[in-house]
Amino acid sequence: MAILDYPSTIWADALELSSEQVPSALILEGTWWRETATKNRLSKLSNVRELNFPDMFIGEYEGVNVAYCCAYGAARAVEPAHIFGQMGTPLLIQIGTCGTLDVNTGTGVVVLPESCAARDGVSQIYGAGETVHTTDQWVTRAETLLHEHKVETSRAKHLTWPSLFAQSDVMCKDWTAEGFISIDMETSTVCAVADHFGVSCASLLSVWDALPHGRTFMDPLSEVDANKLKRSNEIVFQVALELAKQAGTNSTSLNEAM
Repeated sequence: MAILDYPSTIWADALELSSEQVPSALILEGTWWRETATKNRLSKLSNVRELNFPDMFIGEYEGVNVAYCCAYGAARAVEPAHIFGQMGTPLLIQIGTCGTLDVNTGTGVVVLPESCAARDGVSQIYGAGETVHTTDQWVTRAETLLHEHKVETSRAKHLTWPSLFAQSDVMCKDWTAEGFISIDMETSTVCAVADHFGVSCASLLSVWDALPHGRTFMDPLSEVDANKLKRSNEIVFQVALELAKQAGTNSTSLNEAM
């Protein structure tokens, strides 16, 4: 049987998770620095264990089960998103960094994609059209929590692209002309999988690259911008945990919180 035709019970059996242990949220992070990121993120959880598939972890945050996986790029992010989405995890959260195509969106601002052009090479397999969307109520909740932490945000028309390297100046100019504010390598995939399995999704991305200025991750940040990015990354994960906690209750409490 091909994987797209698997029943959800196969994943639960493979991961040795009972229905009560299915996490309230999956937090996905796209970064090269997998070891450092994983160590840092898991330190915020209790009773952490690695599941039977490598780099997929589950732990507890204030009484709810939370899954975490450092997955770089659409081809990798789709796997944990598929597994937990099909098992019924109610919320998939993409975090990490992104490039900005907007000259006015600076380092450390957290981009909250609302619509996302699905040019990742995977989303259409899950039935996505040219554009996918995050779940508005979760975007709004994330925005509120980030503002409580004094973090600047930008709701965005966003683009997911297959490669960090395969981006030319001409491409960036064209994408800007299309009205895209930001670009990453995972968000539209996570949205497409969430839609396919009928669960919710949100994406919280800290701005790093400034493409209109010709600055990529290869260019050093000023001390001020480096501190902004570090703080933003730390708060984004804390907010993701708060969203996971909210997902572990019910939709009524979410609506009340908003």
